[in-house]
Amino acid sequence: MPRGEFAHPELNARVEFFGGSYLFIEEGRLPYQGKEVLYFLGLVDVEASCCGRGGWAFIKVPGYILSWKTAVNPFGQPVSEVEGIVAEDDQKEVRKILQEKYPGFRQVEFL
Repeated sequence: MPRGEFAHPELNARVEFFGGSYLFIEEGRLPYQGKEVLYFLGLVDVEASCCGRGGWAFIKVPGYILSWKTAVNPFGQPVSEVEGIVAEDDQKEVRKILQEKYPGFRQVEFL
């Protein structure tokens, strides 16, 4: 994600999709090299007729926080300005820190 506005998702609000749902359960701010990284913990629940139910835990990382919840969008969501983490070394280190902090959350996606 390049520099831009990011609308914070509502926590614990289930979003349905074909075959399952997901929700964000926690929002966090991680100090990293003099900046703060915005991240979200989420859970996916998948219902497959062939194999039963399944799911996994994930972390979404919008990027570095440039301004914190300085606006509200038309849907009532707070909006922050963020800058994507594009350097592979920084992504690798942030991923490592988050996976150590949240061992059950193995999938980390940078937006």
